[in-house]
Amino acid sequence: MDTPRQPLIELRHVSHEYNAGTSEKDLVLSDINLTVSEHETVVLLGPSGCGKSTLVRIMAGLIAPTKGDVLYKDKLLIGVSPGVSMVFQNFALFPWLTVRGNVLLPVGHLSAADQQTRLEKVLQTVGLGAYEYAYPRELSGGMKQRVGIARALIADPEVLAMDEPFSALDVLTAETLRNEIGRLLADPNHPLRTMVMVTHNIVEAVYFATRIVVMATGPGRIDVIVPNSLPYPRDTDLPEFKKIVEQLHGILTHTNLPDLVSADTGKVTTKTADNRKRIAPVSLPYVTAGEVLGLMSLLGDEPFDVFDLAEKFGKEFGAVVRLVKAAELLEFVRTPGQDVEITPLGKELVSSSTADQKRIVREQLMKLKIFELLVRLIKVQENQCLPSEELIRELQAALPHEKPRPLFRTLLSWGRYAEIISLDQRRHVIRLYEAKGAGRSRAAPPAAPTAAPAAGLPADVSAEPPVSPPAAPPAPPPEEPNRDLPKS
Repeated sequence: MDTPRQPLIELRHVSHEYNAGTSEKDLVLSDINLTVSEHETVVLLGPSGCGKSTLVRIMAGLIAPTKGDVLYKDKLLIGVSPGVSMVFQNFALFPWLTVRGNVLLPVGHLSAADQQTRLEKVLQTVGLGAYEYAYPRELSGGMKQRVGIARALIADPEVLAMDEPFSALDVLTAETLRNEIGRLLADPNHPLRTMVMVTHNIVEAVYFATRIVVMATGPGRIDVIVPNSLPYPRDTDLPEFKKIVEQLHGILTHTNLPDLVSADTGKVTTKTADNRKRIAPVSLPYVTAGEVLGLMSLLGDEPFDVFDLAEKFGKEFGAVVRLVKAAELLEFVRTPGQDVEITPLGKELVSSSTADQKRIVREQLMKLKIFELLVRLIKVQENQCLPSEELIRELQAALPHEKPRPLFRTLLSWGRYAEIISLDQRRHVIRLYEAKGAGRSRAAPPAAPTAAPAAGLPADVSAEPPVSPPAAPPAPPPEEPNRDLPKS
C-alpha cells in the first residue's frame, strides 16, 4: 500500500481580483481548490488569460488572494512561502551581478563555506560551472534561464515553481533544459521531488506532470484534473505518452471550442435576484476583424486541426482559440472535435470584395445580443450620441466577469469596421454610422472634395462644412455626371 503523501500547498476556495475595490474589477481566478503533495509534479495547463501565472504566484506567496486561504504544511500562509522557489519566464536576473552573485542571493544568511559548497553543486547541476564570474549580458538566453534555475535550487526548496520557463528560449535550448529538469525529477536521490509548473504546451505538460490541471477562462477556474502515472524518464514517442497528449487535446478543444452552438447565438440565460430569467449578452473575444479575416484566409476545404492551425498561424494556442471562437460566433467556421472547418458563409466571406465582406460581418454582428444592446443604448440617447464612459459602465454591469475597457475597444473596432457605429474622438461619443453624404438632397450641387479623414477614423467624425466651389461658365450639363472620375 502506498504511503499517503503529505500535502505541502493547499488552496481553499481561492479567488483573485485585480483592481479590487475600484469600479473596474477584473476577476481572474474563481473558487480554486487544489492540493500539491510532496513528491508530485503538478502542471497548470490552459489558454492565455486563464490565470495560470497568477495562481502559481499565489502558491508561492508572491500574491495574496482576494478571497480564500493558502496553506503551507497545514498552516495559513502569510507572505512569501518559506519552502517554494520560483523560476520566472523572463529570467529576472540582476544585470550588475555575476552568475555567482545572482545564484547566491537566496542563501546570503549562510556561512561562506556553505554558500560555496551549494554554489558548486547547483552550477554543476545546470551546467554552468565555467561561468561563475560571467555577467548576464555575456550569456545566451538558455544560460540565463539556467542561472534562474540554479538560483531556485540553491535554497533546497521543497517545491520548485516555474512559470513557463522555456517559452522564451529557442527550440533546441528549451529541449535541453526540459531533459535536465526531467533528469532531476527522475533521480530518487535528488532533493527536488515536488514541482508546480505553468505551461500552454501540452507535450511539455505530459513530459513533466504526475497531475495535469486543465484550466478554463472567463474567469480562470479548474476544468478537469488528469492524472499521469507514466514512469520517469518519459519517452514522447511511446503510445501511452501520445494517448495522454490526445486526451488533453480533446479536453482543451472541447472546453474552448464546443461542438454545439446554442440556437440563441450570442446570448446566455441567467437568473435575476427574484429568480426571473433574463437574456444577457455573450462577450466577443478580444480580437479584431483583420485577425479573423487572416485566419479565414488560411482555411481550405478540408478541416484543420486547431493545434496545427496554431503552428501554421505562428501564434500561441490560446490566441488562435480566441480567433476561432470569434469566427464561430459569427458562423464563419464550425468546430467538430478539435477540427476547424469553414462554413459556406465563411467561404462567401473569403471570396467577397471588401464592401461585401463588411456587409456580411455587419449582418452577423447584428445577430449578437451585445451589438443589439449597443445599438439600443445609442438610440435611447437624447441626440443619439452615447458617451464612451457610459458604454464602459453598461458593459461592466452586463458582463461583470469581462474586462470592460478591452471589451469596449473590441466592440468599437468591429463596429467601425462593419460600419455599424462611429466614434467622435473630440467629444468621446459613439453614434450610429451614417455614410458620408447619405442625407444630402439629390438636387443640391455637388460639394467640393474635402480632405479625407485620418486613417481608421469613420467618415462622420465632426468636420468643417464644405466650401462651395467657385462659379463656372455655363455649359450644357452631361446626361449623367461620372462621379468616379477625379476632379481637376
